[in-house]
Amino acid sequence: MAQITQYLPIIIASGLLAFLVTPLTRVLAQRWGMIDQPGLRKAHRSPVPLLGGLAIYAAFALAFLVFAERDWRLEGLSILGGATVLFLTGLWDDRFGMPARMKLLAQAIAALNVIGLGVQVRLFNVWWLDWPITLIWIVGITNAVNLMDNMDGLAAGVSAVAAIFFFLMAALEGQGFVAGLAAAVHGAALGFLFYNFAPAMSFMGDSGSLTLGFMLAVLGIKIKFAQFPIESTWMAPIVVLGVLIFDTTLVMVSRRRRGLSIFQGGSDHTSHRIAQLGLSPSRVALTLYVAAASLGALAIFLTRTPGFIANLTFGLLVLAGLVALAVFERIEPKLSGDPPLVIIPAGEGIDRFLPDLLRVSRNLTILFAPRRFGGEVRPTRAEVIEIITALAEEPASTRGLLLRGLSEEWWRELNHLNAVLRLTGAVAVVHETVIEDLPAADGVLPGVAQAQVITTLQKAKLILLGPGEPGVNLMPVLASPDIRATLAKTKRPVLSLGPTPLTEQSASWLGHAPQLTTAAALTNDLQMLLLSQAAGVAKTAR
Repeated sequence: MAQITQYLPIIIASGLLAFLVTPLTRVLAQRWGMIDQPGLRKAHRSPVPLLGGLAIYAAFALAFLVFAERDWRLEGLSILGGATVLFLTGLWDDRFGMPARMKLLAQAIAALNVIGLGVQVRLFNVWWLDWPITLIWIVGITNAVNLMDNMDGLAAGVSAVAAIFFFLMAALEGQGFVAGLAAAVHGAALGFLFYNFAPAMSFMGDSGSLTLGFMLAVLGIKIKFAQFPIESTWMAPIVVLGVLIFDTTLVMVSRRRRGLSIFQGGSDHTSHRIAQLGLSPSRVALTLYVAAASLGALAIFLTRTPGFIANLTFGLLVLAGLVALAVFERIEPKLSGDPPLVIIPAGEGIDRFLPDLLRVSRNLTILFAPRRFGGEVRPTRAEVIEIITALAEEPASTRGLLLRGLSEEWWRELNHLNAVLRLTGAVAVVHETVIEDLPAADGVLPGVAQAQVITTLQKAKLILLGPGEPGVNLMPVLASPDIRATLAKTKRPVLSLGPTPLTEQSASWLGHAPQLTTAAALTNDLQMLLLSQAAGVAKTAR
């Protein structure tokens, strides 16, 4: 016990520093513009400061250097040099962005730095075998923590759990340097976790995740078991970091199967798939903490068993992991957050599909352009009321209010209704005048589209067309030159719900053929198109 308690000052100091510095980083993040905005593949609904990595780095570095024994500091400085390279790399990426290959180069430089100083895997005691393994291990674990930073509290919490088990193993083995380093990492991650657990008040960003990942990789290399044979201990670091390794493997397999890049963000992680079972973000995080702690306890057990039993147990663990991988990979990833969708009804009938659309996203905008069609203005007042009612939080009272208050010239009033009605989504009119004559496909309407409509289209992640007669509402919307110019510039996916003629007619106005879907396939097609976009957005912090 004395071997463990002597490191408590390092844990307390690093934890307290991270706890006290994180609020200051929130202020700096606001001043420097380092704010993570809500987005398609992000669960948070409001902007969150993105500078928690500074608190983590400062906390573990200062605590270790101040409280570490003097003979630890020289080696500690060499390792902290690699951590500093990755902290600065992540900080630059969080602020300005950085290509994935540049981040990989920085990780390789940090890894080669510690390899040159003697920090390396020694499985075969042959440098040309051990060095590549060391490089792959450091780069792999560094990226594993970076990928794990996809939900509130995950990367910080799992890192804190892994670090405490490295600390326990090192302290029990009398490895003071490794125990001190692990204690500093654990305290820093734990102190920051207070602000990062759901709902997060601060994000660590790549500056934090790359730093934590590098330190965990180094701890896994540095841990030694002089009292136990290597046959029983070689797998211990792999087991301790099993949750991180499993998640990275799952993402690699999933994205490889879908033809996506591993270096892109997405909603296809272990955490996202567990959330689809109905767990809240906080319960997902706790579930993975328990899994990480269980693997850490198993790692300690394996080091104290005969080599045959240890390797047999590890083999069974790998087999269980492969089975879990197959099961999780079959859980189709779903979206986080509410991606903005724009719906342009062709004619009547879109209200029947709104419940399905709202299950995909509650951030819908429906566009109208009134046209005199068949002797009356379409969409009719009744059709508009049904659509608005389908978006209303209180449908019955909303329908009654609209029946009494919405005039026959609804297009003059519609843009003002969003502010007074409690709608899940919004409705908007492209032109507040009735279109009498529709131009040819290559023709344009006079006048300028409403500015709010253009802004909505620019922010949209997907445009859905139909169903119904295209001449009623769809063609009048697309006839606006501003609308077509915006759609051409944004190049968002366009999905057409309706028969082939609808798709062919809209193609002549759009300049390209939208993807055709059916009522049965609508939800799945929306999910897949949106997920493809989400996984095509380069990862920054979430």
